[in-house]
Amino acid sequence: MNHQIVAALFVIPALAGCQGSSADDTAPMKTATYYMQNLAEAREVAGRCKLLDEHKLRTLSVGDYQEWQISNEGVNCQTALSVSEAASVRELVLKQSKPSVPVATPKVSAPPSSAVPSLRDRNDQKLSSARTLAPV
Repeated sequence: MNHQIVAALFVIPALAGCQGSSADDTAPMKTATYYMQNLAEAREVAGRCKLLDEHKLRTLSVGDYQEWQISNEGVNCQTALSVSEAASVRELVLKQSKPSVPVATPKVSAPPSSAVPSLRDRNDQKLSSARTLAPV
């Protein structure tokens, strides 16, 4: 019976330790709004997280890697990556939409009035053709 008590004294704290939060979960969770307002930090975290993610993927088991992904640190990494990539795309689009050299738009003028038959001229032509084709 003493062996069971001694074993329990070692096993119970070990199991309780597995249930506790890891060092990854002690990091506060940061939202996309936070990172959008702190874009420099988002880019810094994203740069660090690219390397960290590759390292975790190589060194952890599949289950441990998935647990890391849903930890606060993993979520912060994904959020920072998403925000920094979106900001880069937005900056690229804005840069492409602004012309680097002002382009003069050609001035379009109406054709001369003699080139376009007036509505009255068209109606007169229809009437005259109808008169010539009418039976006598």
